[in-house]
Amino acid sequence: MPDRSVQTLRLILKKAFSRYYLALATPAIADPTEAFGAAQEYLSALRAELGTEEFMQRLDDETTTLAGQIEQDLRQRWRDRDHPPEIVDLEDRLRECLEYGLARLYGSPGQSR
Repeated sequence: MPDRSVQTLRLILKKAFSRYYLALATPAIADPTEAFGAAQEYLSALRAELGTEEFMQRLDDETTTLAGQIEQDLRQRWRDRDHPPEIVDLEDRLRECLEYGLARLYGSPGQSR
């Protein structure tokens, strides 16, 4: 498989996370595997592009920006519905995904920060 750009991996993460987030609002059990894997791949590519120090400095802002973009995408998708689903705790759920990715990237949860 060819290397994918940071932008491509970011889009893959946004799509995978959106599916996971929407599944959280259903009675079924939401499986985070795809979103967690996409987070790990994206963070790995971003760290390689920025370098470890800048990566860690920009991570919080990147998370907030991603959460805002995903929320905007979901609202756009639901704009014509009479009763769109409520968006609650999206950034918190995204942070959980990214924390998992960081833990995998750095080898253990205790080393993620």
